[in-house]
Amino acid sequence: MTLEIDPNPVTLTAEQTLTGWRRELCVELLGEGRARVFLRAVEAASLKATELHRGVLFHRVGAGFADLAGCVAAAQAPLEQLASTAQRQQPSQDNLFAAVTYDRRAWEGVVDAVDQWQRRRRAA
Repeated sequence: MTLEIDPNPVTLTAEQTLTGWRRELCVELLGEGRARVFLRAVEAASLKATELHRGVLFHRVGAGFADLAGCVAAAQAPLEQLASTAQRQQPSQDNLFAAVTYDRRAWEGVVDAVDQWQRRRRAA
């Protein structure tokens, strides 16, 4: 099981924050127990079907989110579970949009861990 963490998280300027830009924590499911975790800035909300076609799951994070490595450490177990269940696949007529299958409960565990980590960071 391998988690690749992007060492250069995206930051938002004050102007971007005020004009509706947001950041998303993304997990690109590479298959064979591998996943890439990164932050990105987007001007509008991402579309789930488009991202699933690329094998990317995403979750909105706060504008002050800065410690990707700390968040990944806090969500390590659910991230590993998610990566271990992911399988890359060729789109078929039955499944035109998803390039990957994964355990949805594992993804929900990642989202819960990220949200809990963000709440703890704000309270500290």
